[in-house]
Amino acid sequence: MDLVLQNIISPPILFFALGVLATLLNSDLKIPDAAGAAIAVFVLISIGLRAGVSVNQVGVGAVALPALLAVITGILLAILVYSVFTGIVRLDKANAASLAGHYGAVSSITLALSLVYLDNIGASFEQFVPALYPFMDIAALITAVVLGRIGGAGQNGKNKTELRLIYEAIVSKPSLLLLGGFIIGFANGAEGTEAIMPFYALIFPGVLTLFMLDVGLLAGSRLPGLLAVDKKVFAVGLILPAVHGLIAVILATVIGLSPGGATIFAALAAGASYISAPSVMRTAIPKANPSLSLAMALGLVFPFNVTVGIPLYYQAAQLVSMLFTR
Repeated sequence: MDLVLQNIISPPILFFALGVLATLLNSDLKIPDAAGAAIAVFVLISIGLRAGVSVNQVGVGAVALPALLAVITGILLAILVYSVFTGIVRLDKANAASLAGHYGAVSSITLALSLVYLDNIGASFEQFVPALYPFMDIAALITAVVLGRIGGAGQNGKNKTELRLIYEAIVSKPSLLLLGGFIIGFANGAEGTEAIMPFYALIFPGVLTLFMLDVGLLAGSRLPGLLAVDKKVFAVGLILPAVHGLIAVILATVIGLSPGGATIFAALAAGASYISAPSVMRTAIPKANPSLSLAMALGLVFPFNVTVGIPLYYQAAQLVSMLFTR
C-alpha cells in the first residue's frame, strides 16, 4: 500500500490528474499539438536509445528469448481479450476485435512510467526489456485484425493485405521511434552515445511530467465515453489489465528476468494502446466503434495501471520470483 500511495503522489501521476481535472473543469489549459508531438518524440526516442545501448552491452543473444516471448504474449493476449468479450460479455465481434487490438497492443506511456517507478524505488532491471515493445505490439495488432476478419468484422471488398497491415504497425509513430532509437543506441553503444545521453537521460523525468499533463487532458476528454459503456464490458475491461500483468510476470520470471524486468514486461502486457492501435483498428475493422476502445484505454486501463497496476505488478514479480527461486 505504501508503494501504491507513493506512486499516486509522484509528480508524473499528479500532472496526469491535473490534466484530467482541467478537462473536467472546462479549463482553457491546452498543450499545443506541435509541442505535444515533440514531447512524445523525445520520450519514445529516449526509451529506445537506452534499450539499444543495453542490448549492445549484453549481446543480441540475451534478447532473443525475451523477444520471442513478447511475440507469443502479444498473440495470446489478443486471443484472450477477443474470447472474453465475445464469449462472456457477448460483445459484437467487430468491437471485440478492436478491443483485442487495443488491450493486446502496448501503451508507450505506461512503459515509460514503469521505468520511472522502478528508478524511484531503486529497483534494478534489465535495460533491454523496453526494446520488446514492438514485438508484442505488432503481434497483438496483427492477431486482432485476423480475429476480426475471421469473425466477419473486416472491410468488405477492399481489405488490406496482412503485409500492408504489418507495415503500417511497424511505421506507426511509437514503433518507428522506439525501433529507430533502439537501432541507433545498439549501433553506437555506451561510448558512441555518451555525448547525447545526458540530454535524453537527465531531463527525461521532467519532460515526462509534461507528457503526462498532455495525456491527462486527452484522458479527461474521454471520460464521458465511459458513461455509455455496458457494465459488463466495463467490469471485464477493468479486470483484464491485472490478469495480463500477472500472466506477463509469470512468463517473464520463467525465462529468468528479474522482478524489475518482469514488472516492465507486465507493463507492456497490461497497457492498452491509444496511439498505434486506433489507427490500425480503424482501418482494418471499420465496423467497430472507435470511441468505445479509446474510452476504455484512456479512461479505464491507463488510470488503473499508473496508480495501482505498476506497483501491483512489482509486488507480484517479487513474490513469483521468490517462489521460483525456492
